[in-house]
Amino acid sequence: MDRRGVALRAALKGANLQAMKTCVFAVVALLVFSTVLSAGTTEDARRIIEANEAAVVTVSLVIEMNMSYEGETNKEEHKTSTTATVIDPSGLAVTSLLEIDPSSSTPSGEFNYSINVVSAKIKTSDGKEIPADVVLRDPDLDLAFIRPKAKPEKPMAFVDLTQSAEPNVMDELVVLSRMGRIASYSLAAGLERVEAVVRKPRTFYVVGMSNLRGPAFTLDGKAAGITLWRVSNTDDSDSDSDAYIQVVLPSKTVLEAAQHAKDAAPVETKAPAAAE
Repeated sequence: MDRRGVALRAALKGANLQAMKTCVFAVVALLVFSTVLSAGTTEDARRIIEANEAAVVTVSLVIEMNMSYEGETNKEEHKTSTTATVIDPSGLAVTSLLEIDPSSSTPSGEFNYSINVVSAKIKTSDGKEIPADVVLRDPDLDLAFIRPKAKPEKPMAFVDLTQSAEPNVMDELVVLSRMGRIASYSLAAGLERVEAVVRKPRTFYVVGMSNLRGPAFTLDGKAAGITLWRVSNTDDSDSDSDAYIQVVLPSKTVLEAAQHAKDAAPVETKAPAAAE
């Protein structure tokens, strides 16, 4: 090989080596950036947990299920529990209506049933149980409001929904919840990404399916809203996955509904009409 060929080979080898170094540097820089970003997100999430965990409570209920089929009506009593979010120092709390009354999304048919709440208690993070009433049900929004029977001795910890945020698609949300009795009602938390923002007929944020049922926060600590269900009451859904989705209902919408719950009387549910 002549000198020119040797020089060209050496130049190409040097260029390849430099390109490899540049590529390795870029990968390392990306990994470092991702690690720093992940650490920052984790710290933000932990601050949100510390600031709001006392406002995330468990609601324990005894419910009476009234079922009607072919003219016959039966009653069964069950115990259940779900996560609720205290949104006012008076102890007013909000949860998904479907979590306490699945009949709210069931269309009429041959089989009808309804749910009566026999008793309800708000279980706080320190284990205290406060007798409460379900004071408002909103099937359209999938909201149920629970209020202590008596005014608390001192203001309760609450999530301030007036300090709210409006996330966009791909934004991360910190969602808080309570686990069940098997986990001693411990606080649970997770990161959910906004998959879609629906504007009509009302605004809500679509997030991934999970077992978390509670308040959702943007990483700066502002309340995006409450995690609920959206369920199709018709049979014209494109697929089974289109029949129900998990969403975050904006704080503003929850607050508007809460205004009707603060002074509302306890809800009374009648037995279902006999199925035709």
